Amino acid sequence: MKKLFIASSIMLVCFAAHAEGDFSPFVMFDVNSERDAKHDGIARDYIGANLTVGVKTPNKIEYTIKGGVSRKDESGTHSINNNFEVKIKKSYKLTDTISPYVALRLGEKIGKDANHFAHYAIDGGVKFKLLDNLAFDTGLRYRNALDNDAYQKAFSRTYTYESIRLHGMLLFDLDKTNTIGLRYSQSTADDYYEERKSWRLHYQHNY
Repeated sequence: MKKLFIASSIMLVCFAAHAEGDFSPFVMFDVNSERDAKHDGIARDYIGANLTVGVKTPNKIEYTIKGGVSRKDESGTHSINNNFEVKIKKSYKLTDTISPYVALRLGEKIGKDANHFAHYAIDGGVKFKLLDNLAFDTGLRYRNALDNDAYQKAFSRTYTYESIRLHGMLLFDLDKTNTIGLRYSQSTADDYYEERKSWRLHYQHNY
């Protein structure tokens, strides 16, 4: 599946670079800091970075490919993870200031020794326009492994990958093509490795 995601990424980048008319390609970069939310006594810090390329269609659908890396502190049992993900997102316009959305994601997470497993996620949320250049986004994500046995085998876990995450995010338009954002999120999960509090700094450029 890793080869599929890499090939899909290349195809999407090429499509985005040559998109014309009403199609709007974009790139997004974010960095994040996370901490195990529940077990403060054995908390491990995580840092990560993600690069996303995508295209927006005239009917408010986004197609994206994301690649990222996450690293635990030195006390972590497996320090570096890579993740590849494809996403389809559909937005709706209820009013000039309220835009709900839904999204479906499919990804592949790769740990040390090339252990890996596939996962999926369903997102839903609402974006509120506060000012001409300021918005607030809030939503919920449900995520799970396609096969939890593969997740348990890849990371020597006895828990499942299932988690629910809530987020709130402020978005500020620097100009017509550049946006920055700051997001706080908190997830609940059966596996405390996936139960985290997180801050993310976000930058997006629209072509």
